[in-house]
Amino acid sequence: MGGSLAETGSVSATAWVAARLGAPTDALEIRAVDVGPPGPRQVRVATETFCLDFNDIDTIRGRYGIMKLEPPFAVGMVAAGVVDAAGPGAEALLGRRVVGVTVGVQGGYASAALLDAATVQTLPSWLSFVDGVAMYFPYLLGWLALRERGRVKAGDIVLVHAGAGGIGSGVVQLAKAFGAIVIATAGSDEKIDFCRQLGADYAINYRKNDFVGYVDDVTNGHGVDIAFDSIGGQVTTDTFRTMAFNGRHLIVGFAADITLEERPVSVQPSIYGNFDLVGICFSFVDDPRLTRSLGMNFLTGADGLRIWGNIVQMTKRAQIRPVVGREIEFNDVPSMLEAIERRETMGRTVVRAPQRLESH
Repeated sequence: MGGSLAETGSVSATAWVAARLGAPTDALEIRAVDVGPPGPRQVRVATETFCLDFNDIDTIRGRYGIMKLEPPFAVGMVAAGVVDAAGPGAEALLGRRVVGVTVGVQGGYASAALLDAATVQTLPSWLSFVDGVAMYFPYLLGWLALRERGRVKAGDIVLVHAGAGGIGSGVVQLAKAFGAIVIATAGSDEKIDFCRQLGADYAINYRKNDFVGYVDDVTNGHGVDIAFDSIGGQVTTDTFRTMAFNGRHLIVGFAADITLEERPVSVQPSIYGNFDLVGICFSFVDDPRLTRSLGMNFLTGADGLRIWGNIVQMTKRAQIRPVVGREIEFNDVPSMLEAIERRETMGRTVVRAPQRLESH
């Protein structure tokens, strides 16, 4: 059996739905949607907050090949709220304050959402829903990239692209907490100042200056030991020339053009540069054996609990903090997604969810 409300059927929720593929202001509509009871290892939350993510923009525009969804679909990869129903295997989460990834990576921009229990993390009483949802992706992804895959250590020189963005603003802080020397890139002087406020030792406006030459200058020709690259395209190619001997170039995302994810990357630069190209894919699964046979290796739910526990303690000790650039109203979601796409925001954009409609 599920949790105490899991047997009552679906609930009606207010949601942003992609009625068609295209620009968010053209494609999104507010609709009432049914959110069913949770299945095995799923929970349903009465949503309090959710974040706007760049991947959601690619999904709405139909550019995301791996996660291509056909409209209409409710948008949103992550949500935070109180668990009001729990499926088999997730009963212990009933009534808890949580944040996690939505089932099918859709449906988070709504007053109720289904979450994959393997991805769910609980929020301590002192951490608000706004701060908790803002921290979820940046710090879990940042930990996976820097610690698990990048093997960061004190004294490493770490280059963080888009250091003022929703993810980068967390990665800058996390790298500093790990004892690294941080170089951040960003697209305006205001964002450069923001990166320095977050703890970056060096920062450069890539729209005005050559970040490759800047890295060579401030590292005295050493290069960077780790590059956190969520951009792709020409930025990735240029970053090859910043890598130190035995460096780790972390391929995290393709904000410049998500379609690049499906194109081959030449390994020749890493051969002659004696550095590693390191793939980063953020996901949690209950049993990694089921995906390993398909060539995909993911963290387990137990890994997530361990990492989130460390992140919460670092937050409590004020080593890192949530970076909420803006809190916006539910109705402002489409226009703010387009502002994110134009690179006009800093930190995370958090939305307070509307009230749920009814149960039936």
